[in-house]
Amino acid sequence: MSTTPAISVCIPAYDMGGAGGDYLGHSFDRLARQSFKDFEVVISDQSDGPGVAEACAAYADRLTIRLVAYREGKRQASANTNNAMRHARGRILKVLFQDDFLCDDSALQQVLEAFQDRGCKWVLTGSAVTRDGETLERPMVPRWQDRIRWGFNTISSPSVLALEAGHDIWFDENLQWLMDGDMYHSCHQAFGAPVILPDTLVANRIHAGQVSAGVSRKLRRQEVVYTARKGGLSHAKGDLRAFLYQYLKALG
Repeated sequence: MSTTPAISVCIPAYDMGGAGGDYLGHSFDRLARQSFKDFEVVISDQSDGPGVAEACAAYADRLTIRLVAYREGKRQASANTNNAMRHARGRILKVLFQDDFLCDDSALQQVLEAFQDRGCKWVLTGSAVTRDGETLERPMVPRWQDRIRWGFNTISSPSVLALEAGHDIWFDENLQWLMDGDMYHSCHQAFGAPVILPDTLVANRIHAGQVSAGVSRKLRRQEVVYTARKGGLSHAKGDLRAFLYQYLKALG
């Protein structure tokens, strides 16, 4: 691999209830199968146990892995993902959450080819969900819509995102539940429409310990209000309606 890899796979990692190392090892196994090889894996580690470090050590001879300790930052996905992106050296930043994985061995090759078009600044890929790490369900092709920042997610998790490095675009560290929609909204404002790869390249793992399963109504209300204050409400009726729908839904 070159000193400046073509792609940096940016993975925010933490203990994940003791399963973090196992999920990461499974993801590493799929990364090692990729047909495209000029990539590094950047792990931003907020774990307190040894699982993440052990998984990295186990694959050190098969992948170029850089493990970066990040225990002083906010203990949340947005801050941890940003830290991985900050330490990346690649020309393309490919976000991949620890419990998700690339389910197609040509995934990185397809992402790279999309960026060969000079007009391409960000890419979204097709995805599916998995409960057992093998069987894929509910395939989803990303679709842009203006309500994305309000949590009407027709794109999927941040694991489907890749963007060109060198732009001052980051996940908002004040957000957890809406971090993905806010990021997509920021990319759309900066770059215009994304390039969409419709093939199912990413598997999003469903399990009891995932962050989205523990999002409270209070947090949802706070983030909806924060999003309104941050970006304002457009004059379009759909924007106001989306805000009110999510806020009232969070009231219960």
